[in-house]
Amino acid sequence: MARLAWPPQDLIPLERGLDELANSIRERPRDRTDDEQIWLTRYLVVRSCGYLEQVLYSTTISHIEHSSGGTAKSYALSWLSRSINPTPDNVHTTLGRFDPSMAAEFKIWLDDNRGELNNELSSLVARRHGIAHGLNEGMGSRRALELYIVCKQVADWLILRLNPNPSRGTAYTR
Repeated sequence: MARLAWPPQDLIPLERGLDELANSIRERPRDRTDDEQIWLTRYLVVRSCGYLEQVLYSTTISHIEHSSGGTAKSYALSWLSRSINPTPDNVHTTLGRFDPSMAAEFKIWLDDNRGELNNELSSLVARRHGIAHGLNEGMGSRRALELYIVCKQVADWLILRLNPNPSRGTAYTR
């Protein structure tokens, strides 16, 4: 049997582009105007949340495709016809459809440190929606980079946990 490429290959260029954008904001060139920095900062929040949404979608689809077959596979895939907002509740519900213990592990992880990661993930999604609707004009680069890090942490957790065949040495490594 062929070795499964993990994470799903469509995520690699998305992550690379997101990382490049974050580095561009972190290492602001002297000739970038404040207005340009503000717009790039907003774009980082939108891209971070979008990347996490794609990680959730691609890893669940790939997990199902490689872990099931026949009518069970068709049925499972029919429930994932589109991506969903990566709110803590939506991610928890999606994981619970695979395995209640995986969903519980995710919730415990998010709720660690007085729920800091849960609050930050909620903030990322809320900020993305606010930006899409013309709000959140006061978002600073530092805060956008903090939300980017949250995005990467949650994405890495999903990529590791949804690997359909971790025993074959296909675990996600950078």
